[in-house]
Amino acid sequence: MLQRLILSFITIFSFASCESQIIPTQRLEQFTLEKIEQNYKNDTLFLRIENPLFCPLRFRVFSSYLKDENIIDDTLKVTIGDKSFAEFKIFAKDIDVNKVNFRFDGLLGDESSKIMSTNLALPFVKGKRYLIMQGQKGNLSHNDNYSRYAIDFSMPVGETVVAADDGYVVGVIKDYEFGGNDRKWIPYANFITIYHPESGLFTQYVHLKQNGSFVKVGDAVKRDQPIGLSGITGYTTAAHLHFNVLVPKKGKSLVSVPFVFEKNIKGEDLRENMSVKK
Repeated sequence: MLQRLILSFITIFSFASCESQIIPTQRLEQFTLEKIEQNYKNDTLFLRIENPLFCPLRFRVFSSYLKDENIIDDTLKVTIGDKSFAEFKIFAKDIDVNKVNFRFDGLLGDESSKIMSTNLALPFVKGKRYLIMQGQKGNLSHNDNYSRYAIDFSMPVGETVVAADDGYVVGVIKDYEFGGNDRKWIPYANFITIYHPESGLFTQYVHLKQNGSFVKVGDAVKRDQPIGLSGITGYTTAAHLHFNVLVPKKGKSLVSVPFVFEKNIKGEDLRENMSVKK
């Protein structure tokens, strides 16, 4: 009984310390668009955009100056295959190039890709057992398009997280240190995003420990390969692993979808306080 009280005190104290931290002022990106070339000659703007990832990217390119000058109608849109590029030619006579200021947004995935059903590995080490902290469609935070079918595994800080299937790492955030019980913390979680080309699915492993990623963008990973350490970063009431399966959707970035683990364990059947062993 005494040991249980001591452990409870440590948990409460740790979370209280975490909650008291100041929300970061800088938001990190999970991948970087490094090669965007812009040139202007013969009354024509030339744009070349490279996709550095091993997955398709949907690019949105916009310039308020070009729209105000009636050179473009709205946002330019293009989907670029993995490790490929796209080029734009825009006729733009007598413009001030210094005012163009293109804004580039890259959304993961190709919304027209075919999605294949597949059974995924549980995202932790064989022989381990964890409780479900929040199931699919949970009222706390699994109630929007991005997280509706996610599963939260109650997992102490520093536990090994593994890849749910073969794929490529297309996103990593690793530098945040803290979290808190406030929705303002939502953008400040460490996580890993993996693209699985055989199925077209994306998987995400969220709330990881600071510098707890074993992989970097561009790495190929195998099913059950250790990829990081669990943590308590971002919006969370306790240490856990938030596991999500996503697909690209028209007009949106990625949306959460139902999934099945190996041994036909359906995500929809995993309820709060259930125990799951791998």
